[in-house]
Amino acid sequence: MSADVPTQTASVSLDDADPQQSAHMAHDYTKSGRLAPVPDEDAEHEVLLKDYDELDYPDPIEHGHGIQAVLEDLLDEDEDDSESFYTRLFEGWQNLDIEPEEEPVVLAEDVHDQFDWLHDDYPAHLVLSSKGWMVGRDVDDDLAGPNAGAEALISQYYEYNLSVMRYDEDSGKLAADLDGNLRAPVSYQCWVQPQDENLVRPSGDPMVCQHGEGSRFKTQTTYAGSKESLVRTVQITNLAATALGVERPDWSTFNRDSWKVWKGEVHHRFASEMMDAVVQRLREAKSMLEYGGRGDVDGDSTMREGMFVEEMVRSDRWNVLGFNAFAQREGIELGLKVYRINGSPRDDRLSEPKLEAFFAGTDHDTELPHADEWAALRATLRQMASTVAVRSGLNLGLLREDDYYEPRDRERIDTLVPTGWRAAVQEANETRLRRILNTVYGQSGTQSKWDLLYAVATMNGTRYEELAEITGFTEDYVQEMVGEFVEDDVLLRLSMPTLVVFNNEELRLNALDELEAIHPDEDLKDIRERGEQRREDRQQARENRTSDADATDNTDASTGDSSSAEDDDDGRDDAANWETFADVHLTGEQLGAALDRDHIDGDHVEIRTDPYPAIFTGG
Repeated sequence: MSADVPTQTASVSLDDADPQQSAHMAHDYTKSGRLAPVPDEDAEHEVLLKDYDELDYPDPIEHGHGIQAVLEDLLDEDEDDSESFYTRLFEGWQNLDIEPEEEPVVLAEDVHDQFDWLHDDYPAHLVLSSKGWMVGRDVDDDLAGPNAGAEALISQYYEYNLSVMRYDEDSGKLAADLDGNLRAPVSYQCWVQPQDENLVRPSGDPMVCQHGEGSRFKTQTTYAGSKESLVRTVQITNLAATALGVERPDWSTFNRDSWKVWKGEVHHRFASEMMDAVVQRLREAKSMLEYGGRGDVDGDSTMREGMFVEEMVRSDRWNVLGFNAFAQREGIELGLKVYRINGSPRDDRLSEPKLEAFFAGTDHDTELPHADEWAALRATLRQMASTVAVRSGLNLGLLREDDYYEPRDRERIDTLVPTGWRAAVQEANETRLRRILNTVYGQSGTQSKWDLLYAVATMNGTRYEELAEITGFTEDYVQEMVGEFVEDDVLLRLSMPTLVVFNNEELRLNALDELEAIHPDEDLKDIRERGEQRREDRQQARENRTSDADATDNTDASTGDSSSAEDDDDGRDDAANWETFADVHLTGEQLGAALDRDHIDGDHVEIRTDPYPAIFTGG
């Protein structure tokens, strides 16, 4: 279906409606675009970086952006035109009379010719698709509950997706029907959802409509802010309504309080040879956040073919590193990410990596930021992205262009870059070094943890199976030891494939110095020799157990002992796995501590007492 109908201008006020709200924004975001420094009195013991350098740096470009908004267009049933736009969209979709496998269906062709925010070089259609949503008219009482899914719903409602989708000019096929990665620099999609308190969730609870009943729009687009995203939503939904032959949304019912930001990104693109430097800065940031005190910190690393593909750190306490405004707000989660795309893009410029600062959402008790606050939120993201760029040594000559990001033409912004980064990293690493030394010196004469840490530090990234081969430990025990050091923020596990590395490069080098000072005459060769001895000892212990078991069987047979296996095992669970002390890779001190702390049940430890009457007087 196509529609060659000119778009109609809709009047929606996007200006600040509340002077008090504007005053609140001015507190966070000054007219110059710079943010006020974090106050010293705010959790001073947690803030690691409190001084600033003011540096002139290119403004990062906005990329992915998401808003949500509600039209209160569900009127009383006895009033004329009581149908919401959601209901009209549903009726228009029904009239298409299509099967699910036929989706997405084209509503309007060549929309790149109709909207100036779409690029002429990337031909695209407006398409419609549908998917079951999380509400219905009723629930099945036998299935409903807190953990129930859509199967509990009766008369499930759908959400409808309006997307701008590329198509192949030669075949006319949509990107969804092609195997290739057919995308455009500017993307757009909007999910239209019902807002009706007569509907229920799978739990059986009624739907809560915080901003009134009617139609909810959840939009995601690129190279736009909150105002541009809403304007695009007005244009796209109006065009879709015309194409379906239904009445357009009544934008006079727009609830301005519902206009929230759920996604926001800014980025710098830079030269590939600086990828490792940026990755190290993000690891250092994670290291300082973990050291700085309470709150949530999350991170992830991905490598392919020995190259970093992505590094991400996300937290709700970036104020620890001296970042301002939204970084100081409770319940706001922000993140930093560096990544490069896979494969060989048609545009070589897109193969260069991006450093991105992003809004990652809020906790359950905190509302999403209002769209009017996007300028302040963007300023915080800009400070974060530009600070890491500066700390990574990304001067103007190392920034790279793409479709929309042209660093030499970007406005230069006076950015407050927190100072003392290196000293704070050292402070955090010193704490980790103390953990390492306490662990290694507390091994009661064994060298298991020293061997593992030295191997990781020397090889600067190794897999579990390599560590098991070098140290002679089982792979399960290697994973257990690595897990302990990950919990202590000493080691990291990178994905695809799983590699074990130190938390950051400076910590690795410092740890290597300390480990060499403990055993100055040893290296990987000595660890491999100990590893071979451990394997031999383990094999010998197995053979001894087998020999002892055979001897016991022969003795029982010669004496005519007919006791059952249950009697031989003293009631032991046949499915249980019992190991000798020599095979469990614990020192006596560690076993004692585990028993004292109830980490190991005393009934699960057996000791032969008769050879040691002086120790076990009651044996």
